Amino acid sequence: MNQWIDWEVALSTAKALTPAGPALDGAQAARIVAELRQAAELGLRKAEAISGLGSTKSAQVLVVDRAGWAKAVSQNFAAMMPELPSTPPSVPVIAGAELGAVLSILSTRVLGQFDPYSGSRLLLNAPTITQIRGEMNLNAADFYLWIATHEQTHRLQFEVATWVPEVMRETLAAIFTGTGGKTRSMAEIGQRVKSLRSEVGELTTIMSVLEGHAMAVMNDVHDIPSIKTIRQRFAARGQNRGVIATWVGKLLGMDAKARQYERGEKFVRHIVGQIGYDGFNRIFESRQAFPTASELDHPQQWLARMA
Repeated sequence: MNQWIDWEVALSTAKALTPAGPALDGAQAARIVAELRQAAELGLRKAEAISGLGSTKSAQVLVVDRAGWAKAVSQNFAAMMPELPSTPPSVPVIAGAELGAVLSILSTRVLGQFDPYSGSRLLLNAPTITQIRGEMNLNAADFYLWIATHEQTHRLQFEVATWVPEVMRETLAAIFTGTGGKTRSMAEIGQRVKSLRSEVGELTTIMSVLEGHAMAVMNDVHDIPSIKTIRQRFAARGQNRGVIATWVGKLLGMDAKARQYERGEKFVRHIVGQIGYDGFNRIFESRQAFPTASELDHPQQWLARMA
C-alpha cells in the first residue's frame, strides 16, 4: 500500500517521545483498568438513556497505556487515509515523524477515543486519565463515567450514522489523490484544501455537531454527584477534543479550537431544547439531514428545513 505517511516511523517516533505517565504499582494499575471498564459499560447505558440512541453492535473496550494508544490511533489513521498512486520516497518518512511527534503530545492530553475505522473500538487512555484526574483532584468514579459517556456517545453516533466515516474518507481522498501523488509538503496540501472549501466546510460542520452532541450528553448525566465540579475544572483546562478531530483539524486547516465545538454544543442545546433528543436524532438519518455551516450558527433554519 502506497500511503503518504510511514506508519512505522510514526509509531516509533511517538513511542520514543511519549512520557510513560504516572508511576503506579501493579495493584493500582489493575484497579484503575477495572474501574475504567466498569465506567465504559455504565457510560454506554447513560449515553443510550440520555440520547435516545441505542447500540446494536458490539465494540471492544481497550484500556491502554500511551504507547498502546499511539499504536491504536496510528491504525485508525491508516484505515482513514487513501492509497496513493505514487509518493516521493522521502515524504512518508517525514510525514510519519511529524505525525509521531503530534501523537506524543496528544497522548498526554486526549483521554479517550472511539475508533470506527479499524474495528469498533473504544480506547481509554489510562495514564492520561489518571494524571489529569489527579491534577484536578476529581472523584475517580465520577470522572471515569463522565469521560466514558462522552466516548460511548460517539460510538452511538457512528453506529446510527454509518455515512459519517465515509464523508471523512471522501474528503481526505479528494485532497490527497487530487495532488496526483506528487505532494511534497503540508504547504501543498494546504493549497489543495483551499480549493475544496465546500467539502472541508461540510466536514468541519459534521465534526462540530458530533463533538457538541457528545458534550451535551455527557453533561446531562445529572446523577454524577460531582459533575458540576468536573465541568468547571475541565472547562478551565479546555474541552476533551477527540484525536481524530484534532489531527484532521490540523491537517485540513480546520478550526479545532474549543470555540468550534462550543458552536456545535450550542446548536445541539438549541435543537434539544425545542424538540428533545428524539427529535434531534433525525440529524443522523442521512447526510442531507445534517445542518449546513449556516444552519450550525442559525439552528432555527435547520428546524424550519426539517419541519
